[in-house]
Amino acid sequence: MLPRVEYSVTARTTPEPLWDAFCDLTRLLHRGIYSEAAWTEGPPWQPGSRLRYVVVKPVAAVVSAVVTFAEPPKRISIINHALGITADQIVTFALAPNGITKVTMTMDFVGESPVLSPQAVADALAFVTRDTLDSMLAHWQQKQPAP
Repeated sequence: MLPRVEYSVTARTTPEPLWDAFCDLTRLLHRGIYSEAAWTEGPPWQPGSRLRYVVVKPVAAVVSAVVTFAEPPKRISIINHALGITADQIVTFALAPNGITKVTMTMDFVGESPVLSPQAVADALAFVTRDTLDSMLAHWQQKQPAP
């Protein structure tokens, strides 16, 4: 079994607005974690399209990513490569009968980094996984009308 990192968040909404917040890469920038998040090839969020992330924290890295599957607003799969590690990222958006959507992200990863220990790799992927979904949720919440 591959090493895995998994994290989930919930929100009282349908999957569509959370999908939209997830797809807005600008949410990742200007927080000291990513210095770049940009599409380099193909139409955004389509299978075969490529992304480049420049991570500043928790460890400096340039991540090359390719979308392998997209079913808006239910699921997206992305393969990420950086620092000798390949990570299969799957994000699912599931609406429960109570009107709450659960967004879950898993990262199964393989490889050996020439600069990070196996534990440091797992810790960095856990950090990025949490940040990805926490920033998505915060971005969605910012767009909500004031009560």
